[in-house]
Amino acid sequence: MTTAPLVDQADLLAAAESVEPLPHTIARLATLVADPDSDIREISETVALDVSLAADVLRRANSVALGHRANITSVRDAVVRLGSSTLLSLTMASRVGGRMLAALPAYGLKPGALWERSVAASIAAEVIRSRARVPVPAEAGTAALLHDFGMVVLARHFGNQILDMLALAAATDGLDLVETERRVLGLTHADIGAAVAEAWGLPLTIVDGIREHHEAHEDLSAVSAAVALACAMSHEITTRDEDPEELESQVTRHHEVAPLLQVLQLDDRAYHEIVETSRERFDAVADRYNA
Repeated sequence: MTTAPLVDQADLLAAAESVEPLPHTIARLATLVADPDSDIREISETVALDVSLAADVLRRANSVALGHRANITSVRDAVVRLGSSTLLSLTMASRVGGRMLAALPAYGLKPGALWERSVAASIAAEVIRSRARVPVPAEAGTAALLHDFGMVVLARHFGNQILDMLALAAATDGLDLVETERRVLGLTHADIGAAVAEAWGLPLTIVDGIREHHEAHEDLSAVSAAVALACAMSHEITTRDEDPEELESQVTRHHEVAPLLQVLQLDDRAYHEIVETSRERFDAVADRYNA
């Protein structure tokens, strides 16, 4: 059994901080979306300053998947149509999606599975925001989208050797991978992902949502509870009910998320309705999130 971290935590954090930075425009956009005092004008002007981003936003706003017929030609109208929360999630998706497509065998993820699960979590966070009886900040969807980005950093910085070590330690000690990460590395992929978000200059609500996405207790903020719940739901959204292992996992998961439901003032019925709505939206609009 591993009793002490095998990797220097400073090295891990340095790896997180060295990840290719986001364009300044994206970080600024995230800050505006998280600021309740910002308005559509400020957000639109920020998008318009980046020609590539503006073109991408217009393209996504005019996507057939959105179900609108009228053609959008101004950035402001595109921002209004998408909404600030969806705008930020889609914009972030276009910048990081390509980095999240590789297989991660140690985590049981095939090529594209991490990205699929991340998109499902982002969509679920949006549905949770609309159903929760407490205010959930607009940036919850982006935090959910990035919740497992720390896995990407671990894979890129250490390669398969360290991930294979994690998988072996988990199998040997009978622990889940998060606890195994903590034992082997001294940090978890959630900690690494939060460090990346902080280095990118993203709002603290996003940083905390990423760091706490495996937490489930009544002291969490609304945004962290929404992100954690969305991440738990992502497994059900992307895995069909006929999968025996998933059915067994759902029973345990429903019990574990009870504190999150309490924070958000949701009940079991709402949980199932959110999963079903999120699954329908995922099937219909996941292609909008393609990198």
